[in-house]
Amino acid sequence: MHPDTRAITSLSLLETIPVFARAPRAALHFLAAGCHPRQARRGQVLCSRGEHLDGFNILECGRVKLSLLSANGGERVLEILRPPRTFGEAAAFLGQPCALHAEALSDARLLFVEVRQVRAAIPLWPEVAELMLRLVAGRAQRLLVDLEACCLHTAAERVAALLLREACPSATEPDSAQLELPASKILVASSVNLSPETFSRELHALARRGLIRVERRRIHIPSLARLGQLGGLAVADIACPDLAPLSA
Repeated sequence: MHPDTRAITSLSLLETIPVFARAPRAALHFLAAGCHPRQARRGQVLCSRGEHLDGFNILECGRVKLSLLSANGGERVLEILRPPRTFGEAAAFLGQPCALHAEALSDARLLFVEVRQVRAAIPLWPEVAELMLRLVAGRAQRLLVDLEACCLHTAAERVAALLLREACPSATEPDSAQLELPASKILVASSVNLSPETFSRELHALARRGLIRVERRRIHIPSLARLGQLGGLAVADIACPDLAPLSA
């Protein structure tokens, strides 16, 4: 791809990322010059534990699994990413080996951002430093929410929280919603630190209480409010959305 075409394509994607959206346009043009579109096939490893990264990825299309791998082959899924999310920024900026394993769960399009280009932009546009801090802080916040859930929440609460995060409210009935599990039950169960058997058992228990209806991987939620009340949970406490754009 010609460098000018690559920069134009990269700029159009950067402008859709909430945390980048309010950065100066000149800064985005500068960053776009250090970006590279990337294609990935399902099952392709995008970065592996111990790898040294010279940039980070923005997911444009598809789904990506972030996980921790043990020496004996065990896996703990941390998150299943959907667009437009980033990964790898902490390892790239620290210059340390990556601690995560990232794998495409479907065919995917990504944008690779060179960390040296970001560092060069910071003295020219201090706003770039803030947006990178917000990306890293957002990742830390999501990990804290995950740690709290694993340590303090019951299996039922964790499953309810997952469903609330993934739910798409109905346009005509805002209190009802539906969703499709973002990956296989094995991976989804691991993302909330449960065995597949426990995850399935909790889904069936929620269904028996009338809180959800399960149709294979598609799940209907008759009342978001009722599901959110499970165990005293509030939707605001469960959700950990991407950080908002920089203030004007």
